[in-house]
Amino acid sequence: MLAVWQGVALRSGAGILPLPLDVVRALGIGAADGTLLRDSLVTLGNVLMSFAIALLGGVALALAAMRSRVLTDFLHPLMVMLESAPTIAWLVLAILWLGLGAGPSIAVGISMTLPLLYLSTLHALQQEDQGIMEMAQVFGVSRMRRLLRIVFPSLALTLAGTASGALSVAWRGVIMAEAFSSTHGLGPLLWGSYLYGEITQVYADILWIVLLGLLLEYAFIHPVRLWILSRLHHAKT
Repeated sequence: MLAVWQGVALRSGAGILPLPLDVVRALGIGAADGTLLRDSLVTLGNVLMSFAIALLGGVALALAAMRSRVLTDFLHPLMVMLESAPTIAWLVLAILWLGLGAGPSIAVGISMTLPLLYLSTLHALQQEDQGIMEMAQVFGVSRMRRLLRIVFPSLALTLAGTASGALSVAWRGVIMAEAFSSTHGLGPLLWGSYLYGEITQVYADILWIVLLGLLLEYAFIHPVRLWILSRLHHAKT
């Protein structure tokens, strides 16, 4: 892959595709002066904040919707609207409501991930064996204990799978929103490099965003998924 990149870069010129070594060197300069670390931490904070709010909100709303058909019918079109509206529309509204800064980025991340987490959680709850829940109720198991011992374990694997896609969506959405609403973060870093015509730096920023996105997946979601699978395996044996 690097050989192909090198060959294409030599033919196309640095104005279109810089050499791999130049991109790595630009990445090293950003890492050395602390800019890359500072902006990465800002973006990671915004992404994790929006993801956590969407996860808690999605699960809570799905649990509430399972107890009320009226609430289910009310929430469904709202979630479809959140999913179908373009991201830029929510960004413009978020800037109008919240002003510039981290707020719009977090709001966009929530708007993009909340429907995914809510709908997947609701679907998983609807597929549960109601007989087990009814039996637990007959034997006097408290509602909280039913949630902790029956509902949440059955949701864990579904949420772990959905969380991977939701985190990826939040990652892309937050970075895009940052570019237009904030002065700190990977979004402004990438957009600023483009505006100033620093093509090599643009590729370095993109490379770092991709690598950090992979790290986010394998540092947070993948270990949780493996832990859940291990727990389920032990429970069966």
